[in-house]
Amino acid sequence: MKKVRDQSGSGGISGINITPIIDITLVLLIIMLVAAPVMNIPNMEVELPEAYTSETKELNISVSLGTDLRVAVDENIVPISEFPRTLDRQLKLKKNPIVIVRADRSVPYSEVENLMELIKVKTRAKRIAVATKQRPGTALAANP
Repeated sequence: MKKVRDQSGSGGISGINITPIIDITLVLLIIMLVAAPVMNIPNMEVELPEAYTSETKELNISVSLGTDLRVAVDENIVPISEFPRTLDRQLKLKKNPIVIVRADRSVPYSEVENLMELIKVKTRAKRIAVATKQRPGTALAANP
């Protein structure tokens, strides 16, 4: 390391140049950041299955239930009296669709259940799903 001597000529060391120490520390930090994700992978071969989801807008029908209990089929708000007929018309147009029920989190669950029961009884829907929003920072766990 380079020593810095003061100008008085007394021969004492007034400071140490710490730039090389900081450089080495930063290089080691970068190496650790690059190596850390690799160290989390187990040393075994795993072939993951392929998944096909039918969450495309063309195949699914979205039924929304708002806080004011208004109902919408896809983008169209419909009166509750017309809802079964409107949904049935949409179901005829698509082959084996999934009816995705989207309800505001503040709507009582009993209202969501009533809507789902109405869909089951009054329409030809065979597949019904409830839409949820994934929490930020969570992912599906690969390990049990």
